[in-house]
Amino acid sequence: MHGFSQILTSAAVHNGTHGAEPYLAAAIFIASYIIIATDKIDRTIVAMVGAALMLIVGLVEQVDAFNYIDLKVILLLAGMMIVVNIVKRSGLFEWLAISTAKLTGGRPLLLLITLSFVTAVVSAFLDNVTTMMLIAPMTLLIANMLRINPVPLLISETLASNIGGTATLIGDPPNLLVGSAANFSFLDFLTNMAPIVFVILIVFLFMDWGMFGKKMKKIHPNLAAMTSLDPRKVIKDKLLLWESIIVLVLIFVAFVVHDMLGLKPATIAISGAALLLIITQINNMIGPKQHRIGSIDELFSEIDWHTLFFFIGMFIMIAGLEASGVIGIILSALTNLTNLSPFFLAMLIMWGAAVLTMVTSAVPFVIAMVPIINGLAALPEFSAHINVMWWSLALGACLGANGTFVGSAANMVVIGISNKSGHPITFKQFSKQGLPITFVSLLLSSVYIWIRYFLLA
Repeated sequence: MHGFSQILTSAAVHNGTHGAEPYLAAAIFIASYIIIATDKIDRTIVAMVGAALMLIVGLVEQVDAFNYIDLKVILLLAGMMIVVNIVKRSGLFEWLAISTAKLTGGRPLLLLITLSFVTAVVSAFLDNVTTMMLIAPMTLLIANMLRINPVPLLISETLASNIGGTATLIGDPPNLLVGSAANFSFLDFLTNMAPIVFVILIVFLFMDWGMFGKKMKKIHPNLAAMTSLDPRKVIKDKLLLWESIIVLVLIFVAFVVHDMLGLKPATIAISGAALLLIITQINNMIGPKQHRIGSIDELFSEIDWHTLFFFIGMFIMIAGLEASGVIGIILSALTNLTNLSPFFLAMLIMWGAAVLTMVTSAVPFVIAMVPIINGLAALPEFSAHINVMWWSLALGACLGANGTFVGSAANMVVIGISNKSGHPITFKQFSKQGLPITFVSLLLSSVYIWIRYFLLA
């Protein structure tokens, strides 16, 4: 501790920061991080209190702090939340879940593999929190009808969701942060992350088969109930269904070619949300009462404001760390690692991100790492490989979420839904399945990074 104090003081002087400001800023952030990890107080409250303290004690100028909030991330999240809230009113997601169940004929092991695969694919194009909020209740419904234990299905789907969400810019919140900070496009993520995610997903499905196979084969489902499931009956509004599909396709295509269009992903998300909002209002004016979508107030009340304000609070806290000199101190310490190879540093970032994500949610760690990796870009030893550092951070943060059920918000959503349904999922249950998947995923990612960015570069 005394050694760290000496490093902190000398680095603070070197960076032009004097007094207790770095200590105070670090104390506020570390305390907030620990409280978030314990999950005793809502993480949004903790982030907002930490941000308020940074501002009140003057660790960062208020204007600077508010400018530090990354609106590209906030607006992209908000836009996609609105889109999903409207699309789900059509019944599209329920149709997808029941159609998947019908396709498997109700056979538990095949249902497990198929639902997991579908969840991974959906999570690549929606954020994984939203995906699990939609998939988990439908899984419980299907499991209840078949009279089978939903816990293996839910755990497997959650793991698949974190894997699938790793593939794209919008699939997982850490990717939004990395994409915005590094100015990566939707296509950048597809070309750099999707190949390894596809390999990991295939390996995961085989591991899934091995972990749950014997248990699932012993289950005797109520196959007669499968005949009563009719996907067409869950479609609440056929007009909105087709309108939603068209808009979703337009949004996806725009994401892929947004560089050619000169549009940011956040602009596309907000534009897609605005288009669907206009469509719903027209439907409400001219459509029959039984097919009306709901008021704007209803749609906006379902936005996950907790997540948005959590991001805002974290951005302000990181602004406080940077303004007080803490980020500079960390960068000064990293200059002592210049004897490390870029590959070793990439592995340190990826595996370190994974381990810390298992302790607490990935988002606070990724937000804290953004200015550090930006600082590494200025070091000649690492500047040529800076993109690799970003991809390593994203892989570690997203895949590490499978290690424990506190690793991501999606995990916690599923735990809450399952517990309320009378099927509790324990920390041990989740980690018993998640830790092997995480280790294998990171091992495959390490090989991928070495081959693609160092051996073949």
